[in-house]
Formats: sequence, structure tokens, C-alpha cells
Amino acid sequence: MREVTVSVQTALTDRRECFLRRCARPRRSVFLAVLLVAFCGVVWAQTPTGDEAAPGQPGPTAAIEGFRQARFGMNEEQVKQAIRKDFPEPAGKLARAIHPTEKTIVMSLTVADLLPHSGNARISYILGFRSKKLGQVNIVWSSDGSTAGDETIVGTANSLRDYFSAENFKPDSVVANHQLAPDAILVFRASDEQKRTILLVLSRVAAAARAEDKKTPKPPPLTLELSYIEDPAHPDVFRIGRGQF
Repeated sequence: MREVTVSVQTALTDRRECFLRRCARPRRSVFLAVLLVAFCGVVWAQTPTGDEAAPGQPGPTAAIEGFRQARFGMNEEQVKQAIRKDFPEPAGKLARAIHPTEKTIVMSLTVADLLPHSGNARISYILGFRSKKLGQVNIVWSSDGSTAGDETIVGTANSLRDYFSAENFKPDSVVANHQLAPDAILVFRASDEQKRTILLVLSRVAAAARAEDKKTPKPPPLTLELSYIEDPAHPDVFRIGRGQF
């Protein structure tokens, strides 16, 4: 896989120093800082750049068609049937809602240990505003704020990165270890020939490292989000038409 962001290593070096300065006292914060530095270092080490980039992997090109038996283009009833096949017990608690601004249909459920020992994952199936067809699936894991919970989230990110890195995606679409913001790391992104996309983002990183700072409010939990997106360039969501206001 070819890394297309060449400035990440410098950013992560600065981030490492920032974590160690900021977390010099609280025991848990120091542990999390070390954990995240180790995580980021592994991603960088396994993502060669420039002339070191590995050639295209053999075998068929990877295709992103949805999540498990739920495929892009399915209508609501078809998605429900797919969910019942994939997750028979949790499907009984499937929730349906309309997104307040995007006006998409969102069907969600919680699944335990979607990956072994990864805790609960919230899966959301999103059907387009106009098409009423499946166009995106989001899967979210959140830490409970404990050291073990944070370690589980980072371990899940590692496992998913390794899994997707072994797939034969378009080389020029692959990005790993890219710092999106002070509290967010793009662990992995790739697209297939139809430009359908996978995104894996680790969020609230710095906030989690500050969790034991008594002078600040308790931050949101460390979160990992995996998204399968049919058409990231043209999302099927409600928009106010030109000239309506």
C-alpha cells in the first residue's frame, strides 16, 4: 500500500512530545499516551512511502459493496432482512429514525463483540433521502473511559487496519496514519474502482489522554468509527434548493 501523506510522521512526533508533557502526572494518562504513540508508530511502520511502496497486490481488486449481507442499493425491507440474517438476536431491538437535518432513514442496533473481545458496537444503516436505498453503514465503538476500554478501542483499530491493508484497493486511494485534527487520526481510508469508500477514524485521542485532569470537564470517550460509503462525493441527503431562500 502506498502512503500518500508524507508529513504525518513529523506531526505524530510532535504529538508524542505533547502527550508526554501534558500527561506527566496522571498515571492513566501516561499509559494512554504511550499506548497511542505505539499504535501510531505501528501504522507508520507498516505503511511505506515513495520508492519503498509495495507493488500492487495480486488477486482481484477489492470491492466495497456494503456491510455483510446488507448491500448498497437495498430498500428498507431488504436491509431489515439482511440485518435479521446477520444479527438475529440484536435485530429485535432495531431502532428506526429520520435524521433531523439530512432527512435520511437511519436504522440502528447494538451488537456485542462484533470483533472478538471488542465490546459493544453501534451499527447504523443509512438510506438516502431521495432514493430510500442503502448508501452508507457506520459502525462505532466507544471506550468506557477506563484504561482497559481505551486499550480495547486501539486494539480494534489495529486489527481493522491490518485487515483492510491486506485487501487490494486502488493504490492511489489508500491513506493511513493521517492526523485529521488534534483529537482525530485517520487510521485507514481506501476506495474501490467505483469510488465506494471505507473510512476508519479514531477520535477523541487527546481528550482521552486528558481524562484525569481534575480542572477540566470529563471529555467524550475515545471512539472508533468505521464507515462504508457508496458515493462520498454525492451524498443522498436533504439540501435546500437554490433560490428557495
